[in-house]
Amino acid sequence: MVDEESNPIGLDRSSSFGADDIVSINQMHLPVNQQVMIHLSSKDVIHSFGIPEMRIKQDAVPGMTIPFFFTPIMTSTEFLNKIKGTSREGKGYEIACAQLCGNSHYSMRGYVTIETESEYNSWLGEQAEYLEDDGEDDW
Repeated sequence: MVDEESNPIGLDRSSSFGADDIVSINQMHLPVNQQVMIHLSSKDVIHSFGIPEMRIKQDAVPGMTIPFFFTPIMTSTEFLNKIKGTSREGKGYEIACAQLCGNSHYSMRGYVTIETESEYNSWLGEQAEYLEDDGEDDW
């Protein structure tokens, strides 16, 4: 069911397991002070999911699903305020592939937004409204 244009992760919306899944490409929203578990895998070569500012890194190996845990302890806003006046000013939490994995390695990045619980719940509500709009996949 994977299609680069219309369904990049192969989500089956007709399944009860995929009907309410929220999908975003190159961005992740997480609540602060709550443990996160990510199931990491790769379709092609070894990659490495890393968020340097949080000092976390885990390799993704083809054919394996690797769970790993971390707990964000600072919202994105708090982090941006903390780094004001440094060379990192204005740059938030970045997801980077920390494994040299091929020709497009340089462009493999995403961003994490860490929010308070109420901000996170508001974001989830917005995403749920999108799912209810028409039930169609408009990636």
